[in-house]
Amino acid sequence: MHAWLTAAVAYPTIIWTTLLAVAVLYWLFVILGAVHLDLGADHGGADVGDVHAGDVHAGDVHAGDVHAGDAHADVDTDVDVDGGPLDIVGALRLRSVPMMVSGSFVSLLGWLLSWAAAEWLGARGALWGSVSLAGSFVGALLLTSLAIRPLAPLFKPNVARRRDSLVGKLCVVRTGRVDDSFGEATVEDGGAGLVVRVRVEHGEALGRGEEAVIVAWDEAREAFVVAPMPSSRRGDDL
Repeated sequence: MHAWLTAAVAYPTIIWTTLLAVAVLYWLFVILGAVHLDLGADHGGADVGDVHAGDVHAGDVHAGDVHAGDAHADVDTDVDVDGGPLDIVGALRLRSVPMMVSGSFVSLLGWLLSWAAAEWLGARGALWGSVSLAGSFVGALLLTSLAIRPLAPLFKPNVARRRDSLVGKLCVVRTGRVDDSFGEATVEDGGAGLVVRVRVEHGEALGRGEEAVIVAWDEAREAFVVAPMPSSRRGDDL
């Protein structure tokens, strides 16, 4: 028992011990009802599918409405983020469940791997401890990716219903353009409004301020497909 406790509070296992303690406290609060577990699979709050409450996104960074006197310029800049932590999270499908679920798995598995390395391999001290920390982190991510996959379907129905609830609703384009590979629109939700990623069929295009109707969710493009409203282009025909 003493050796077990010594390994748990020694470097680097102490880092995992702290993270695991935070995860345990979180789940205790969930059980007691003090904290609500969002079952939206990392789409909580104002997020529905690819609905964003803010204006800055990991995939696309948009800058719009640049005014200089009477001159008006719409600047839409696509910045593709290749590599990095976001790609790793996506590749391992860690976002298929709520963040705290995957985070708890990582903390538990990382603790087990780090403790085992310290007890069975003697990975202690600054050098070997750091190697053990890095190895346990990578191992925990890989094992978590496998462990949460059977759980992912439990969190999908709620997201699918929320996406379906937007089909048929009107939206207003908020970016300088919407085409088959770029664009965002705002959907009224009775509050501050939802910002959703939208696309149109190939060859069509929408401009800022135009109204459109959401007709479907495109799984491949991870965006809502919209169709222009004739009334929003009435001024173009004059």
